[in-house]
Amino acid sequence: MNLFSEKYLPLSKWTATTAINNDTHFLVTYTYTDTHGHVTRVGLQGVNNRIPVEMSKEDLQDSDRWHMGWV
Repeated sequence: MNLFSEKYLPLSKWTATTAINNDTHFLVTYTYTDTHGHVTRVGLQGVNNRIPVEMSKEDLQDSDRWHMGWV
């Protein structure tokens, strides 16, 4: 499980273990929060092809699918 602070999530770098839209390196471009200010959804953008991808915060915490930083 990837543990991260919601405060530092915007503009953080991530690597997918399997390619999504022919890209494995992503940058968090935006976050959606609930009424309490907790992140619920995360928007990422591929570094090479610039295609946006949106997912839940729980998907990003899955260490079998995502690594923090660019690996």
